Amino acid sequence: MSKNVYLPYSATSEKAHVKSMEHYREMHNKSLESTAQFWSEIASQFHWETPYDINNFYSYNFDVTKGPVQVKWMEGATTNVCYNLLDKNVRNGMGDKVAFYW
Repeated sequence: MSKNVYLPYSATSEKAHVKSMEHYREMHNKSLESTAQFWSEIASQFHWETPYDINNFYSYNFDVTKGPVQVKWMEGATTNVCYNLLDKNVRNGMGDKVAFYW
């Protein structure tokens, strides 16, 4: 495995959602230490038809002796992906911009 590190151009980093490895590590640590708060901040950027409950943001069980193995995120919350990816951008005056790259 190569040990080389190829850094992006600074102009690319400045426009990126995560601008540096330090920023990434801060986000990663917050996601582990304050999971519900971290993900609710991300989720707040989207439109929700039925809002999520921050006090019941996620639950999990990985112990088969305590019941079925399961993970639940934002149980009961609903959204509209088309609205979040397309309609919201059109409404905000960005209808002529690419909304999603695949």
